[in-house]
Order: sequence, then structure tokens, then C-alpha cells
Amino acid sequence: MNNYVPKLPEEILNHIGGDSNYVASAEAYPIRNYRELVKITAKVAYMNKNNLLFYRGQAIDYKGQKASKSTFYPTIYRGHLSKQTIEDRFKLLDEASQFLKNEFIENNLEDSLEVKKRKYVRWSILQHYGVCDTPFLDFTHSLRVACSFAMDSEENKTEEVFIYLFGLPYLTNRITTNSEQDIVNVRLLGICPSIALRPHFQEGYVASTDEVTYEYDRKSDLDFNRRLIAKFKIPNNKSFWGQGFDPIPMLSLYPDGDEVEKICNKIKNQIM
Repeated sequence: MNNYVPKLPEEILNHIGGDSNYVASAEAYPIRNYRELVKITAKVAYMNKNNLLFYRGQAIDYKGQKASKSTFYPTIYRGHLSKQTIEDRFKLLDEASQFLKNEFIENNLEDSLEVKKRKYVRWSILQHYGVCDTPFLDFTHSLRVACSFAMDSEENKTEEVFIYLFGLPYLTNRITTNSEQDIVNVRLLGICPSIALRPHFQEGYVASTDEVTYEYDRKSDLDFNRRLIAKFKIPNNKSFWGQGFDPIPMLSLYPDGDEVEKICNKIKNQIM
């Protein structure tokens, strides 16, 4: 995955020491309220027109082994891994992928042909529903969704949470592969069947390096901090939203009656 050096507004550059190469290692830029966040995000988007902005909201700013940079590894590559561990994770992914394919075919579900034919479709569903580790990382195209996730995390008791902006190539299809930048980006709304409610309510996307495998030269090549444009810290309280804005309730982001969630929960039990 290629590095991307962002163009940043003066206030952010001053905060991180004037060098946009060091966004991942710098302290997050503090934001007081949602309106301010939207305004500065608009600036960043305008200055980085050659990339499409995607967002992640997290309760914690996870740092690397030396606590020097924010890291964003897909789940299958997280931790201190031996080659055997990664191979085992890919084997489990293949097993879960086969179960998912069988469920769609046996129950004659909508878009079962897509699930049967396309590995990235199966992996995207397994990632988004948290069935097992995959080479994909979750993003959203909605700043409001990212903020809602960061602030409503059950384990989150901190006073501040984090919002991350990533610059990824523009989409050309439901599954966009950019070989020059070594990125695959999947628009979940385009590949998931309509009975999969969660991706539609979350405006979800997943991304990965191209030609994913358990063999790689440098693990750092798989870290999405190479595409990080900006990171912000926001107050973890209702006052952040201000007048005219509200968080999205978790019940809306994880809606009831999601048939694909039921299937994925069944597969979780099968592979445990």
C-alpha cells in the first residue's frame, strides 16, 4: 500500500509541527463540537481532491509496538504473529467463507450467486458482522456514523474519543481495485443483499491491500496509517453535538430483524 502525504489546513499543520508526513505519530487535533468537525473536515476534503475521504471512530488511539504511531491493521494481521498463526487465521476465514456460501445457497437467499462467486463479497460480510478475522478494515462514508460509534462504545469510559480521516482512491465499481495504489475498496451497500440491514444503516465500506495473503515482506505495508490524512479528538459527551445535531442510536446502527446477522451468528458458533 502506497503512502499518501496529505495537504492540510494551517491550523492542523501548526498543531502537528508543520510536517504532514507525521500525522500518524502526532497528537490528535482537538475539536470542540460537531459543527467545527464538519467544517474542518470540509477543508481537508477540498485540499485532497484526488482522494475520497472515509472515516473511522474509535474509543482509543491504538499505537504501534513502540507507541510511536497510530496503527490500523485489518484484524487478520493484528498482534505479534508467526507465519503459522496467520496461516491458521486464513484457514478459519476460508472455513467461515464456505459456511456463508452454503447458507445462502441452501436457503435460496437473495444474491446467493454473488456470495457464491465472489470471495471479496463473502469476506466483506464476514468482516462487517464480526464473524472472524479478515484482511479487511471497516470504514464509513458518514462522519456522523463515525462519531456515534466512537462515543457509544460500551467499553469506552474516556473523556475523549478519536475520529480518523483516510484518503482512498475514488470508487469505480462496487468492488474497486486500484493496482497502482495496492488497495481494494468494497462498497457494502452495493454488494450486500438487501436483507443485510447493518451495512445500509452504517454507510459501510471495507478496504484491504490488493492480492491479500499470509505472505508479505513488511507488515507495515498492511497498515492503513499509510493512508491517514488527519486525526481528531472530540469530547465524549452529549454537548459535543450542539444544537441541531444528534448521535445515531446504536439500535439504528445495529437494527433488529437483520437476517444476515442471524446467519453470521450461526457461523460464529460453527467455527468456535
